[in-house]
Parts: sequence; structure tokens; C-alpha cells
Amino acid sequence: VFRWRELDKRQAAGGVERLAGRFVFDLWGGHYAPSTELLRRAFQYGLTDSVVVWHAWQRWGYDYRLPDIFPPNPHLGTLEEFQNLAELCKNEGVLFAVHDNYIDFYPDADGFSYDHVAFNDDGTPQRGWFNAGPKAQAYRFRPDRFQPFTKRNLELIKTHIAPTAYFIDVWSSMGPHDFW
Repeated sequence: VFRWRELDKRQAAGGVERLAGRFVFDLWGGHYAPSTELLRRAFQYGLTDSVVVWHAWQRWGYDYRLPDIFPPNPHLGTLEEFQNLAELCKNEGVLFAVHDNYIDFYPDADGFSYDHVAFNDDGTPQRGWFNAGPKAQAYRFRPDRFQPFTKRNLELIKTHIAPTAYFIDVWSSMGPHDFW
């Protein structure tokens, strides 16, 4: 690592300085109101140099019916309870991020069309994530078609949740790919 650091002269991305060294609450479950109280307690103990990443908050559950993610999943609490969670973090100086994904498009999502998914050179749609729970097969979004869905969701999230950070899944770990 030390040798690589000497050789690698690339500059860190703009957000790295803000995130570096923070404790991460990487939360994949729980209800909004009780989790808010547990986080409040953690912050009272001094865990405020942190970032909270809330993964499974999406309207229909984690990685299901994407890109239909808003409002937050009602089985976990109300929109107001989720807003309180974000507000607590903001008031304590803790970054709050929601998990988002624009790689997968599920056939039962509003606005689904094969015009929005990538195809392989043999004419078959490129498969994305298979969500085993509801037995739902996603297809890979066409890179030139997801922007309207992203804009819609980001505006809803900004207006109603106002996170101070963001977790965008898959893009940072996925290489370029061909599509037709």
C-alpha cells in the first residue's frame, strides 16, 4: 500500500475528504422511528464523526420494482419518520445517505419498456439483478435512457428527504459494457 501510494499520483475525488475517517453506520434493516432513537443514543455517546447509509428504504423493498423507489417503504414507517431520521443526522453533523440504483429496471415498474433496456448482440435483453425473494428479474437500463427516471427520483429525494450524502450502487464497481 505504501509503495503504491508513492507511485499513484491521482487526486482523490471531491467527496473523499469529507468522508475520510468517518465511522459508517451501514444499515440494511430496521424501522425508521426505532432506528432514529438508536442513532440518537449513539450520537449522544459521541459517534457523530459518522455517515449513516440506509440501504433498504425503497418503496417496494430493496432492489425491487426499480426505479420506483419513492416514497420510502411504508412497512418500515412513515415518510415523516424517515424525514426525522435524516433530520437527526443533519442536526448532529452526521452525513445521511440513501441507497440508490440505476442499473436495474424491473418489468413491473411504472414506465418499464424494452425501449429502456440494453440488449445483447443476439437480440436478447441484458439481464440485471435477480431478486430471489419476489422472484423478480431485472433488466439492465440502457445508459442513454435512465436520466429521466434519475431526475424524477433525485428531485423527490431532495425535496422530501434532503440527504447530506448519497450511495449510488453498482456504477462505481461496474466496467463499461456493450449494448444494442
